[in-house]
Amino acid sequence: MADVNAMEKKLAEYKCDTNEATCLKLVRFPDDLDDDGTTFHPEYSHQIFGDDEVAFGYKGLQIQLYYTAGNLSTLFKVKYSAKVKDTFDCVE
Repeated sequence: MADVNAMEKKLAEYKCDTNEATCLKLVRFPDDLDDDGTTFHPEYSHQIFGDDEVAFGYKGLQIQLYYTAGNLSTLFKVKYSAKVKDTFDCVE
């Protein structure tokens, strides 16, 4: 039983709330890129990440999705501190 709890804790490090991990920004001027005050998080992300709104496989996940105000061109960037390998302690 202790092994199961230890495995759950280890796997939980690679789960994240996608509403918190996703940052959205509408960019009107070049200075807006560096202004964290214009960044916001979505209220819901279940349309992309499922009903649980949880992503698995990355530790410290940050998803940045920026749009230009005029033509909605996008900048998409993903950052993370660690990633699950193909097999993770016997879990595929």
